[in-house]
Amino acid sequence: MSGVKKFIPLLDRILVEKISNQATKTSGGIFIPTNKDAPTNNAKVIAVGTGSVKLDGSFIDPIVKEGDIVLINPKARSNTVPWGDKTYHLLSENDILGIIEN
Repeated sequence: MSGVKKFIPLLDRILVEKISNQATKTSGGIFIPTNKDAPTNNAKVIAVGTGSVKLDGSFIDPIVKEGDIVLINPKARSNTVPWGDKTYHLLSENDILGIIEN
């Protein structure tokens, strides 16, 4: 996808970048490393489509927005999208289980 400046998913599709596992911090301030090779279900939303289409032709706006950190269904079937030196995943909004807030 060289030369592409922006990717806009169609309909209810969401483009995400999976977040690698990072060390967790205990209440005492100690960092405990995690297994970096373990699969992660957390992802950052990179781009959002226009939403689902109702039977009358109107759109249902997507719930997530660019920049959200989300939890993905571990059984979700996504399309891998290589872009530059990164790999993204394109999936349906239905495959997102929730938004993670700090």
